[in-house]
Amino acid sequence: MYNIRKSSKGVFEIGNLFLGLDHINVQTRDLENSVKFYSEVLGFTLVNRVELGSIKLVFLTLGGATVELREADERVSCQDGVVDHFTLRVSDIFAAVEVLKNQGLELITPEPVAIESIYRYIFFFRGPSGEKIELVQS
Repeated sequence: MYNIRKSSKGVFEIGNLFLGLDHINVQTRDLENSVKFYSEVLGFTLVNRVELGSIKLVFLTLGGATVELREADERVSCQDGVVDHFTLRVSDIFAAVEVLKNQGLELITPEPVAIESIYRYIFFFRGPSGEKIELVQS
């Protein structure tokens, strides 16, 4: 059970549901060149490569932080250093989505999606300024 309640100030207080930052997604023009830069120049360690259909992802870590590199395709505009979204780790994605649904935010995915190849549930929505945010539950 999660401690989800309105405080005396009318703000939702959510204990133990949102756990912390999981990763930051960066769109790249050249995936292999970016992997080389992040690992050889910045000292990141390559953790995983994943292909989801035509989408190629590479996960790298450094000091507890994870960067997810994604090669942009012709449908996606890519500028140097474009951050596509950031991801929050949650303990119960279904409960977190219910909280978000009550906030009147734009939901990009209607419900959590199971990604079996990486053993996760994911969910995308937009923050109040239009920023794209992903939730993930392992």
